[in-house]
Amino acid sequence: MRKIIYISALVGLIVSYGFTTIQTADNCDKKALSEACKKKLEDYKYDSQKYSKINFTDRNVQMEVELPVFIGEKYRLIFNTSSLPKPILITVYSKSKESTKRVPIYTTKDAAAGTTEFVFDAPRVRNMYIDYDVPKEDKDKLSGCVIFMVGYK
Repeated sequence: MRKIIYISALVGLIVSYGFTTIQTADNCDKKALSEACKKKLEDYKYDSQKYSKINFTDRNVQMEVELPVFIGEKYRLIFNTSSLPKPILITVYSKSKESTKRVPIYTTKDAAAGTTEFVFDAPRVRNMYIDYDVPKEDKDKLSGCVIFMVGYK
């Protein structure tokens, strides 16, 4: 009977330790990221926000998020990448990947090194497609998250 209790306790500790490591593997404090983005909205009204978990793997990855918008409204997008261990490239398009007439309307390509918050006042378009270009990471399994917040006038 004692063996069963000891084995059960040991298994319980191993399982709880395993889940604790999984939950704390990335440093995404969603509340802090949201608060930082809300400060950048200024005179825009909050509309929505989207968190995306980013996993760095042994190959380059591109993720796309579609953002439908209303015609006639002015939009501001705020991106916060401060919880990512490495920088990623963010590009906003007015057309999806499948379109042959796809042209970027915003990119973080020329941003200063170390910048983690990006503000983009969007032109009037029907949809926006946000692409995250995640570079490969050969050594470590890194992860984090990126948030974008949308405001309108």
